[in-house]
Amino acid sequence: MVSASLKTLDPQIEVMEAPSAEEALFISASYLLDLVVLDFRLPGMSGLDMLSRLRKRKPGIKIILVTGVEDAGTRKQVAEAGVEAYFFKPIEIAGFLEAVRRCLYADQVGVPGQHSPPAAYVEPSQADGLGASKPEPGTSQATHPSLDERLAWLKKTLRATTVLLVNDAGKMVEMAGNPSQITSGSHLLPALLDAYRTSLRVSDALGVGHVESLQVFSNARQCIFLAPVNPSNVLLVVTPGGIVPEMLALVSREVHQAVQELQVILDQARQAEMLKRDSDVASTPPQEVVVDQATMAEVTNMFAQAPQKGSREQAEGYWESLGENELLDRASGRDGLTYDEARDLGLAPGEDQPV
Repeated sequence: MVSASLKTLDPQIEVMEAPSAEEALFISASYLLDLVVLDFRLPGMSGLDMLSRLRKRKPGIKIILVTGVEDAGTRKQVAEAGVEAYFFKPIEIAGFLEAVRRCLYADQVGVPGQHSPPAAYVEPSQADGLGASKPEPGTSQATHPSLDERLAWLKKTLRATTVLLVNDAGKMVEMAGNPSQITSGSHLLPALLDAYRTSLRVSDALGVGHVESLQVFSNARQCIFLAPVNPSNVLLVVTPGGIVPEMLALVSREVHQAVQELQVILDQARQAEMLKRDSDVASTPPQEVVVDQATMAEVTNMFAQAPQKGSREQAEGYWESLGENELLDRASGRDGLTYDEARDLGLAPGEDQPV
């Protein structure tokens, strides 16, 4: 009941549960928790003992204490425990959620729920854990996670068995979990790619650019969710069991957010690759020019004909003679000369001479 009520406050709140204080302390050593909702009476170590140990290890952590014990001594201990809030069972949910809201969002402006997942992701342990952790506020300048981190976050949030990013050729771009559920069947992945291409054709037919869509394929064992990310990549999510109506809203919301972030991550990767390619081209030294021996001999012979010393007129006459030779060379490969070429060679009268 407590876990479900926390999700109504903010769907992105992560709730971890532990059946004992000992396990809760172990989990708290591995996770950065924002809030611990702690029962007074627990098997083994009591809630108050755990509270004392938790305060020593995590002085700034916020704690809400809950108890169903009715004797006056216990109630006095709870009231004097120095926690952010305490409740006696049965819990009044509205008051409980207000206390949680104060603990998690007292330092933030805005409505809970308008937050992005943290930039750093932690793979969940086998235990569900304990406590509540608020998502970090997102900004437009925030550093986006890598592909594998984002897929791992989505897998954790949906408790999926597999999350895959596949390109339009069926090649795995990134994955979280075991891809064999999709790739092991010889016909499953090609069929899913056909569904993906169909969604792109529908998007084209609508004529309004990229259209976001979510397709669901389900049997008693699993659900496969398919969402196009862009014209080159598709997101595939596999969850255990059949369709649960309450689950569809969560999947739709989380996949929508994942698709938007994956578009940004992929676009940034593409831009970085283009910059790297341009940089590599710019830094590549020009290839060495190789001159064959025959050409080199002609160049040497050409310069050998130039006078080593002489007047400017002699130098200009040399280059003019080269020009004439070049003209002769150009003309030698044809059966005739133009009038201008013949005149330049002295084979035709000039403009001031009669024809």
